[in-house]
Amino acid sequence: MATNLSDIIVPEVFAASIIEETTLRDSFLQSGVVAPLPELNLSSTNGGNFVNIPFYKANLSGNYTRLDDSSSLTPSKIEQSSQIGVVLTSGDAFSARQLAGQKIGSNSPDPISAIRQKLGAYINNEKQKDLYSCLTGAFGSLTANNSSSALFELSIDSESGDTPTALGAGTVAKAQSLLGDQGDKLTTIAMHSKVFYALKERRALDYVTNSEARLGTAPSGASTVNAFGGSSAGAYGDVSVPQYMGMNIVVSDDIPKSGTGASTEYAVFFFSQGSVATGQQAALETLVDRDVLAFEDVVSFKHAYIYHPIGIKWGVTTTNPTRTQLEVATNWSKVYETKNIGIVRATVTSPLD
Repeated sequence: MATNLSDIIVPEVFAASIIEETTLRDSFLQSGVVAPLPELNLSSTNGGNFVNIPFYKANLSGNYTRLDDSSSLTPSKIEQSSQIGVVLTSGDAFSARQLAGQKIGSNSPDPISAIRQKLGAYINNEKQKDLYSCLTGAFGSLTANNSSSALFELSIDSESGDTPTALGAGTVAKAQSLLGDQGDKLTTIAMHSKVFYALKERRALDYVTNSEARLGTAPSGASTVNAFGGSSAGAYGDVSVPQYMGMNIVVSDDIPKSGTGASTEYAVFFFSQGSVATGQQAALETLVDRDVLAFEDVVSFKHAYIYHPIGIKWGVTTTNPTRTQLEVATNWSKVYETKNIGIVRATVTSPLD
């Protein structure tokens, strides 16, 4: 008798295994760019479409007051403001026919692992697209930007009169300079594969061990972090994590881009640790069923989650927005001081187009 999906998948256990798979494969979570924020977690019983994250701010840009016997201090106000994150509720379903490449059978060594990896990669990819849509809305147009965008001050070469160039050391320096004396907090750079391979062609990449990239420390007994500077030589042994200008790299073809051919322009995002917060209203839930009339097994899932760039807020009442709505610049506004936001975007080109 044939083995069916519903015979071997226990929904509660399967959901937990997919969560583990997505965590392991989430490059933003692994890099520390995305960090869980308890304040973003909503109880599924309480519900809600938005999350308010209050914070206090004060005008700290002035100077000390010199005191003497005839003067008094004038207190500055400490004001409360809030970030607002929007809940995204999503789901999908797959039939056994759609999963034909992972068909369950006696010759399959580990069908659960195969399906878990397939769905885990799919969920990660979809959530990553949501993050890029949030960033597109926060930063505004990639090629015709203006000051109405929430993070316009942290954008490079995005106005209509600008002439973007290939990613280089000058781009990184300018990104850091936009954060002033906090520029060194940028630790991760996300780029399109065309931009990444252009760097590789120029031998501009360094490769460090996975542990060194995560911990930022030298190996035991060494005074400096090992790196294969300016070359991909030796990158296939104990080293696997590429860096550029001291930053860990995330490569994704979902990075926003504009134009075609040699006129294509790409977004490059620079992140600090924890610059994007994540939380959930409802954990990943999976259901398995069998359509006896179609001789077809179905796996479905849904979850409600939040990706929120720290320092901005969702400024409209639209609930469960689509990606198109997330990408509207006027739907976002800045609430932090510019230097306290840990994300910068540059518009660049690639010589590989």
